[in-house]
Amino acid sequence: MHYSRAIITSLLFAQLALPQLIQPAFAHEAGHEHAQPPMSSALQVNGPLPALPAGVTELKFSEIYKLPVGPRGLEPSAKLLSLNGKQVRLLGYMAKQDEATPGVFILSPLPVLMGHEDESFADDMPATSVFVHLHDARQINGYVPGLINLSGVLSVGEWHEADGRISYVRLQLDAVQSAQLLRPDTTAALQSPSDFK
Repeated sequence: MHYSRAIITSLLFAQLALPQLIQPAFAHEAGHEHAQPPMSSALQVNGPLPALPAGVTELKFSEIYKLPVGPRGLEPSAKLLSLNGKQVRLLGYMAKQDEATPGVFILSPLPVLMGHEDESFADDMPATSVFVHLHDARQINGYVPGLINLSGVLSVGEWHEADGRISYVRLQLDAVQSAQLLRPDTTAALQSPSDFK
């Protein structure tokens, strides 16, 4: 059965418009012995959003590519291109992985469970997913469930990620937000002698 692009787009935006009804069901998957338990973070959205800081622009997943999708496929929107290299705020869901890649995670418009290592390139990731880069490339982030509020420098263009994927849109977090995502059991690993110079 084939679905039109309009139907698929409508379903995606319905999910984006009602994030409070989408409950991630990844807390305790059987057989995922390496999965880390969810952690809480100050970045979780539990009420009204704070005011947008000066110099930061709101970017929504629906604004990343031109809509409707044309015969040339996905094309970056004028807003996305205009924000390249600038500070943006983006709300989304951290993709759940069995094992995190140091320094990076994927932010999705809806909750997503990524495949095992042997099927990672067959993941059904939303096309608008954004790769989030942490301040320290060695940092391993903990999994934060629910909607999270991130702000950082937007980067647009093809980039080969450490996990072998190719990203087109990235968000670079500062040290403060990165620290709020640090998995507790990895703190010591980041404290090398050079960290104290």
